[in-house]
Amino acid sequence: MPRRKRVPGNLERRGDSYRVRLCIDGKRYEFTVPTTDRRAAESVALKRARELQGQAERRISGITAGMRVSALLAEYEAAVMPTLAKGTQAAYRDSLKIIRRYFVDPEEELLEARPEHRSDPTIDGVRAAHVQAFLTWRRRFRLDEVDADTHNRTISKDRAVLRRIFGYADELEYREGNPVARVRAPKADERDPVILTDKQYEALLTECARHPMLRLYALMLGETGARCKSEVMWLRWEDVHLDDGFLSIVTGRNGHRTKGGKTRWVPMTPRLVTALRQHFVRYRFASYDGQPTPWVFHHEISRARHVAGSRIRSLHRSFASAALRAKLPAGLHQHDLRHRRVTTWLAEGGDVTKVKEAVGHSDIRTTMRYTHLTKEHLRSLVQSPRAVKPKAG
Repeated sequence: MPRRKRVPGNLERRGDSYRVRLCIDGKRYEFTVPTTDRRAAESVALKRARELQGQAERRISGITAGMRVSALLAEYEAAVMPTLAKGTQAAYRDSLKIIRRYFVDPEEELLEARPEHRSDPTIDGVRAAHVQAFLTWRRRFRLDEVDADTHNRTISKDRAVLRRIFGYADELEYREGNPVARVRAPKADERDPVILTDKQYEALLTECARHPMLRLYALMLGETGARCKSEVMWLRWEDVHLDDGFLSIVTGRNGHRTKGGKTRWVPMTPRLVTALRQHFVRYRFASYDGQPTPWVFHHEISRARHVAGSRIRSLHRSFASAALRAKLPAGLHQHDLRHRRVTTWLAEGGDVTKVKEAVGHSDIRTTMRYTHLTKEHLRSLVQSPRAVKPKAG
């Protein structure tokens, strides 16, 4: 019985390698596979044939062929980036600087060290080996020129951005498959958030009291677990429902998008409702230069960089100063109050599905990761079981 042909072309043994000839869409291709194993050569030839066939089909369909990495990055930045939350956009831009530095505008030292490296290659030409080389280079390269290795968390973030970019190219059929998906992210210990005790939390609120907007801001972060910049700072008066005790976190309004990309309801504690009622009495109908403000968190006085009534963009410095005065643990972030809220809800026996919905996690596995931050759920492991009474008899 004749052997079934495994590749759409010709394989010919030439010394320690195989020469492969393919004919795809009327075009001839020839390349060498450095192996003496025919099956390995057939596998490589078949994979290459599929790639070439995909390119031919894209050309026939009018889809861009031979797109360069620079063009892909530019298109992704124009088409996808505006749909992301502001904070996510900023993080992506940092990674894009690094990706361009390697793939599009490599330095002379990189080209000398890696002669096989090409400036601005076609996206079809990027393989998993190139992605691995990028991650290895990234470990030693830093934009700030500090003489230290890049942290694995940063490398993982850059890889994640690159994976999404090539995933976008795969979805639009600019290329076949995602080479980044075949390269593992480097392992890295996640940052442990600072979870304040009740006493520390109260100390923070006390130090924030001298600035009414700051105190309400810290209280809202701690009581709702909402995200600081993309959610709390964008609250409007109509988003606060004092009668039924809910906040409405709105996405997509006037072009602003939250990280989760989904409007949701967040329950308020009685303490937060009381604070917001006081805030409403003081600011709801205040006017600045004869105009009311739509923002819950707004500037009261005009300065060089803002006008009265405009939205406060950040309270980072004021928050850090209050944390310093309260003598809280070093490394406390505003976002840690979100971690604290999720942690306390779970420690108090809150339904993880409801917690997920309240804080806007897209995946319940993200919510479940917070269980390691509280020890209370482990107490049952060492508690004595109730004594079992013997049956009468």
